[in-house]
Amino acid sequence: MACIGSVFPQITAVRRKKSASFILGKVSHSPRRVGRSSLSVVAESSRPRAFMDISCDEEAAGRLVFELYPEYAPQTVENFATLMSGERRSIDPSLSYKGCSFEPYKGKYAYTCKGRGKNIYGKKKFVETTAMSTSRNETPGSGGGVYYGLPVDLDDDPNAIVVAVPISGPGFGTSRFVICRVGGSPGSVKERLLANLLVLGNLVEGVSTLQQMSSRDVEVKKKTADYFDTSG
Repeated sequence: MACIGSVFPQITAVRRKKSASFILGKVSHSPRRVGRSSLSVVAESSRPRAFMDISCDEEAAGRLVFELYPEYAPQTVENFATLMSGERRSIDPSLSYKGCSFEPYKGKYAYTCKGRGKNIYGKKKFVETTAMSTSRNETPGSGGGVYYGLPVDLDDDPNAIVVAVPISGPGFGTSRFVICRVGGSPGSVKERLLANLLVLGNLVEGVSTLQQMSSRDVEVKKKTADYFDTSG
């Protein structure tokens, strides 16, 4: 079975409908508590991180923690992190991943979440063109291909799992994002899995949670979290 929707959202299961709860949050650099969700901030690195606590079938499935690289695409990272925290839901309930689901997994080495189709900038489509012009990465092998943002070095991290957003195609420029198991994909795929994506960061915790997502239905429910801070 796969997950339907966007970031661990309020899923309606693909085959069997099973509920799951999920806590989305953004974390800053200093170790402190996160809002009313009473979650410990993940701040072992000086780099900003965002996390999601997942449960499947009403059972805790673990936490996904992303280390983010705003120096490559600061506005895109800010959009992702703000939707993650849901801090602007009081302005527009659509500016949050609460109640969103992941699309069916289908063994394609990527977990896609559509979100609610809006970005925080009030534009129908937002693409950070500066990031695309300054962080262009070629995919190796025959056939070519290009992705943007954080470079993925499989020599340095052969099991790389990244979070990225599309810069073209369905859902680009809104709230859609993808978690890609680059290192775990076949040799004929690898970085080509990232074609036309803007890479925002790495998954640094939660591989076992992804494995559960591959076979179970997932729903995400956000609770209050602190505002994402890229100030260092």
